This record gives sequence, C-alpha cells and structure tokens, in this order.
Amino acid sequence: MAALQIFEQQDFTGGLNLRADQFQLADNESPRMLNVEIDPRGGVFARGGYTKVNSTAVAGTWNPHRLFRFDGATPQIMLSNSTKVFRSTGGDFSTLAFSLSNDIVVGSSDGAGFAQWGKVLYISTGTSGNGGYKWDTANTYATALTASSPTFQPYVSRTGGFMPCAKHLAVHANKMFAANTIENGTSFVNRVRWSHDSFPEDYETDDYFDINGGGDGITGLAVVSGQLVVFKPRAIFVIFGYNSDNFVVVELSNHLGISSPRSFAQTDSGVYFFSYPQGFHYYDGSGLKNIFDQLQPIVDLNYLDITTKPVYVSWVNSRVWFGVPYSVTGVAATKPTVNFVFDPTLGGRGSYMMFESSDSYGLIGGINWQNTAGTSFGLLVHPNIARVVSVDNYEVATDDLSGTADTFVSYYRTKWFDGGSYIQKKMFRRPDFVLKEPDYTTVVSVDVYHNFDEAEGNERRTFDITLTPDSAALVWGTDTWDNAVWGAGAASAVVVTGSNLGLARTVQLELAGQVGQKWGINSIGYKFQPRRVKG
Repeated sequence: MAALQIFEQQDFTGGLNLRADQFQLADNESPRMLNVEIDPRGGVFARGGYTKVNSTAVAGTWNPHRLFRFDGATPQIMLSNSTKVFRSTGGDFSTLAFSLSNDIVVGSSDGAGFAQWGKVLYISTGTSGNGGYKWDTANTYATALTASSPTFQPYVSRTGGFMPCAKHLAVHANKMFAANTIENGTSFVNRVRWSHDSFPEDYETDDYFDINGGGDGITGLAVVSGQLVVFKPRAIFVIFGYNSDNFVVVELSNHLGISSPRSFAQTDSGVYFFSYPQGFHYYDGSGLKNIFDQLQPIVDLNYLDITTKPVYVSWVNSRVWFGVPYSVTGVAATKPTVNFVFDPTLGGRGSYMMFESSDSYGLIGGINWQNTAGTSFGLLVHPNIARVVSVDNYEVATDDLSGTADTFVSYYRTKWFDGGSYIQKKMFRRPDFVLKEPDYTTVVSVDVYHNFDEAEGNERRTFDITLTPDSAALVWGTDTWDNAVWGAGAASAVVVTGSNLGLARTVQLELAGQVGQKWGINSIGYKFQPRRVKG
C-alpha cells in the first residue's frame, strides 16, 4: 500500500458556485452552503443574527418596496410600503403626512422615489396632478409641491415650490432629475427632466430628454462616477455632461436592463443590478461587468420566478444582497426566499454566500444607516412580516424577527476531493479539522459522500465533533487580570480529528453547525492512501 498522503484545504474564499459540473469548481469553492459567512482570512463561519428594529408591526397592508437613508437634522429611516411613506428614528414606524390625518399617498406600483438635497428630503409619488413632496425633519408635516406642468419656471423667474409628477428622482450635477413623468395629465414614461442648477424646485419647459429605446418606461436612475445612468427594461443609457447645453445621451447596453427600481443598488464606486435573464451585473463608470457566472444555473434551470416580484438588490455593509424568489422544488416562489450575498473583495472576482432567515425568506430593500449616536446598522426589510431588521449581528446566533429568538440551520459542503485522480481508489483516513473555538459546548455534524453521489440521504458515513470551550479562559468584563488566560471564543481555533472517511475514489464533506450556536471552519486536512489501479 502506498504511503500516507495529506492535503490541507485552508482557503474557502471562492464561495458558492452552483455550476452543475463539479470538475469546474476550484478547491476553495462550494456547491452548497447556507447561512455561513466567508472569512476573508480563509475560513467560513455561521452568519450573524437578524434583529428586528420595530417592535410593533408596520401598520396597514404589508407590501414593502425599499428603505431610504435620510440624513436630516435627525437621522431617519424612510420606508416605502404599499401606498404610504413611513419614517423611523430607529424604532417603530409612523406614516409621513402632509397635514393632520392626511398621509402621503403613492400612486406608483414601485413605491415612492426619494432624493436628498441638503437637509431636505424630496419624495415623488408617480401620481397624476401631484408634484410630490418635500420634508425637513424639523417639520411635523411634509410640504406638498405643485406639479411643474403645465406651469414651468423660466430661468429669469425662479419661484420654487414645483416638481414634476414622476416615479424616479436623483440628484446629479447640482440639479434634481425626475424621470417617467406625468405632465398636464399625459404620461411621458420615457422622459427625463432636470431642474435649474442649484434650484431643485424650478424646471424649464425644454430641459428634458425623451429616451425611447430599450422598451417602454424608465425604470430607474443612478449616479455613477459623475454620470447619470438611466435604466430601461431592455437597455441602459448614460447621460454625460453637467449643464443643460452640454448633456449628451449615450447607449451603454441594448440588451441589459431592469424591470423595477428595486432591482439596482448604488454604491460609492458603481451600481449593481439584476437583468433577466442575463443575471447580476455591475457598472463602475467605465465598463459593464458580468458577476453572474457562479450562479448562472439558477436561470438556466428555471429556479427563479420573477413574474410576481422583482429581484431586489441592496448594498448593505459593503456587500450586495440579492433578494431572490428562488425555488428548486418546481413550485414557484412568490416572494424572495433567499439572499445571494456577494462580497466583491473576496477571491479576486468576488464571492457569493447564500442566506435564509429563520422563517425561510430573503430580505429586501436594504440600506446602511447611522443613528444620532453615530452607531452604524445594516438594515433590510422582511418581505412577509411587517418588520425592518438589522443584519450581521455576530454576537448572536439566532434571528429575532418578531420578538422571539428563532434558530436557523447553517452548513458548508466541500467540493469533491480526489487527491489528484478520481480513477484511483483511496483509503481516506481520519481527517483533521481546524474549527473555531465556541463560546459554549457545541456539536458540528459531518456527512460523508462518496464517488460523486451527493444526493440527500446517500451519505456513506456520518459523525459528530463535540467542541468544548476552554473553561479556564478569561472573559472580558467578567474575569480579572492574572486570574485567568485569554481565550477569545470563536476567534480562537482548535484542532480536532474526525472519523475514517472510508474507501472511495473521491469524497465530499458537509459540515453543519448546531442550531443556535456559533461555529466555523478554518481548515480541513485530508489523509489518504492510494490503492493500485487495476486495468
């Protein structure tokens, strides 16, 4: 028998890759993972918990669109839900009204449009005859604006108090841009208008473009690297320039596009968006980038149903959260069921993870937000219950979505390991694992699969690894110096040995953590002895 050979897998930064062909997976990629984060240092660990922001459910019919960060005199979380606009300072939400007992009403099926100008929030409603609203947090009520059509404001007589009826707003080049407008009762779904320079409430008659290519209706506006990106259902355009006399419209793509403003997220460096069926893309001001290669099978195998809800795109805590109606059962999902979370800083080309809430949903419409104390939160909306939740709470291993701490499953599956040849049989001995040391006693279960047979229920062997924290470890805030030694819990690691994996050509492992407990993997060490190959 050949000498014992070893292989150590210490890098997991490739992330999730759903390609059906296992031979295309890199060693650091996974064909199946759920609710585990990729450690940029190489390992994986259970994701942080989700925690509700509002103790009381948002009133009315729950049909959420998205959140908006409003940095007014008092920081506000703005929520577009159903036909109303809600606000919160970090707790329960209340409606925003323009007078006593008169809430703002939104007519657009995509919800309200938001844009901040100084300390003032502008809100578009997409409602005929209504010019939208503006609100300063110092005021109890929002102020109604007059529709800028049929009355426009020439440069020589700026008066303020006007805004086009529109679905989308964006601040760019020191002007307010409004798109998909209604003017004097007529819809101009392909129109982009802009205000006078430095005056967001005054508009000239001729300051507009009608962008008719790429399908009917402008579906979103984003600002990237000094450019205004205009999304259509089947095309993307860019407006270059900074003044009314030098604006130029250029077509960026004649096949990519978005169906809803909920399907893009703007960042400091670019814009991420979902175009069906081409998938997830990124534009940084100089070129388009396809970031969908690892997930292409979810479209090819019809695992998405976007007929009732769009794919939601959010930028939260320096990662992209794609809220996706994803189902592999053949039963169409009517709401987002998972988040594919993309970290652009990992693995050279970026890496995906897959998250699912404790009640089996994907979160939507997220933002980064800071409260009055300067504490930062990553916030997203639950699509099924009337709650906004904070994410990436690494100090907890449960989800508190509505007042009860609920557990969630988390697991990581390796690619198939064949020791360099799937033809040669090998006796796989007891592997060594470097696992993150837990805060409490926990169990990590291991399922072992052989010879490319990875169907559920077909595992050849199973075993458990029990991890116990160092009982003598010093705990911050509890023990005192010189009475104990430091043990950083999940930040430390421990080497453990598993059970024999058996005789096989190739093996695959799936590690699952105990629900309600933190756990993680830093390294897997395979030990194997090749057998002679028979002709």
